[in-house]
Amino acid sequence: MKRFAQGDKIWVSDFEIKKQHQSNIDDAAIITDFYTVKTIDKDEDGIIEQNFLGEIESLAGDAIDHIIKKRTFKDRPQWDILVNFTALMYVRTPLFRQIILEIYEHSANMLPKEILKDESTFNNAMQKIKDKIKPDAILSYEKALDAQKHIDITVDIPRTFYIKLMMVYASRLVPIIGKMTPHLFFVPYYTNASFVTGDVPIIAAPRKPGSTGMWIGDTNCDLYFPLSSKCCLVLNYDSLSTVIEIGKTRIAFINHLVACNCTRIVLSENQTFIWMQENRIISNNIQHLLDSWGPEKKTTPRAKIPGGNILSSCRNDWKLLTSDDKSK
Repeated sequence: MKRFAQGDKIWVSDFEIKKQHQSNIDDAAIITDFYTVKTIDKDEDGIIEQNFLGEIESLAGDAIDHIIKKRTFKDRPQWDILVNFTALMYVRTPLFRQIILEIYEHSANMLPKEILKDESTFNNAMQKIKDKIKPDAILSYEKALDAQKHIDITVDIPRTFYIKLMMVYASRLVPIIGKMTPHLFFVPYYTNASFVTGDVPIIAAPRKPGSTGMWIGDTNCDLYFPLSSKCCLVLNYDSLSTVIEIGKTRIAFINHLVACNCTRIVLSENQTFIWMQENRIISNNIQHLLDSWGPEKKTTPRAKIPGGNILSSCRNDWKLLTSDDKSK
């Protein structure tokens, strides 16, 4: 967050309450703990992620500073660190935790239904339980059917388990991201425009309509990852890596992606920043942005049935930025 702050102060745009306030960096990092979906209520939960992932972030910080300063990816060790950090930040989002929670909730609710679908299946399952843990008593099929009508199944996942899954999925993304072509977009020194970040720091955006939003292997999709208020990492499958300065149109478009895809929070160096409205007009009216993308649009509906629609595509309008706009 230091790269998006002025000293130790940073501006927080909160889409849940549709207000802005200035905060110090430490407080902004734990605003109502917006990374949490649901965890077992233990005192140590709150510091596990902070201590464990904090070490990774500090290591990545030096690599990011080096890459921004040198404007190159040729230093292999620094690039490898950035790749690992990018993979981790891609999955370290509220939506990832929501998906994990719902997968386990679906599994927990489907298991008894599957076991109780017929008496033979139930008896086989109970026999395995009996052989393994030797319980004092086993419910009959009829009693189990009746008990199911009066039991609500809930799932609580400790933060340590979320972190474990984050690391597992991030490790799978590392070789994928490592093969992508990196680019650095810089804000020109002669403009006061700046990039913003949020609780979903990496956004996949299609270059043209018809994209599935599944960016892996998609040559018509870009991954945007603002590294500081003046620099944004872009990953895609272009043949050549580039380091370029971009104009306000492109900066406003990237800020638009960050704002409309965040779960709740956008963080910025200044109270105002440029973003792109749906009519392609560049605006710095933050209250209008907060009102346009309030909680009614930020809330991801929970999947009610197994196989329900948990994931949603990236919220963006490809028409906001055509290929002709890239140099503006």
